[in-house]
Amino acid sequence: MKYIYYILVIMIVFSGLAAYGLFDTRVEISKPFLSVNDRIISEAEFESALKRKPSYMSREQFAESLIDKQLLIQEAVRMEINKEENFRSAVESFYEQSLIKILVDRKLDSLVVDVTDAEMAKYEELTQSKIFLTKLNYPTLKDMQEKTNESIQDIESAFINLSDDLKFTLLSLEKGESSRPKKKGMEGIIIYRLNDIQEIEKTEAGKSEEFDVKKVSLLIQDKKKEQLLDEWTDAIRESAEIWRKE
Repeated sequence: MKYIYYILVIMIVFSGLAAYGLFDTRVEISKPFLSVNDRIISEAEFESALKRKPSYMSREQFAESLIDKQLLIQEAVRMEINKEENFRSAVESFYEQSLIKILVDRKLDSLVVDVTDAEMAKYEELTQSKIFLTKLNYPTLKDMQEKTNESIQDIESAFINLSDDLKFTLLSLEKGESSRPKKKGMEGIIIYRLNDIQEIEKTEAGKSEEFDVKKVSLLIQDKKKEQLLDEWTDAIRESAEIWRKE
């Protein structure tokens, strides 16, 4: 009986080989493109890397740069730098930063915003104006809520001389209104109150810069995306369980 099983196995094997040849389902293995000591770079790997080639480099120059890179990596490994703690920390930091960058870039790419005619008209009007603001600064959210440790600064400036962040903030404010509290790094919590807007007299000697529609539109789009990104990160924080030692 066991001989019958042997015959069946042999038939199956030969049938498989026949089918393999008949249908040509072999997996193509990429040929080596170059080798540096024991490191082999295949043609497929090189062509994939070539897509990231700097524009000023020729194909040959890029291949030479890969060889140099592999030689330096191999020398670093020979010296066991890859086993050192500072190397591991650097790799971990790079990994985390790359992960966050990819996440944020994808989120920004997914955001769709519009710039209205009213926003463009208001921005153009403000470019001909002088702005009077009060900047309220609080070290922490608790200070803002309790109105403690408050720092007050009055600002008078032509609109065109303000930062892009402040220009965007002013688009949503009318006289007497205050901006939403915004955390700005080491500065803490910042609130701007718009006190007055005065038109700047137009003179031949002091003409304002030409209004660039495309540039302004892109600025407003970018700032709207940044605002949505801040709201997204705030939502992530609010939904998280966070604890810290007092």
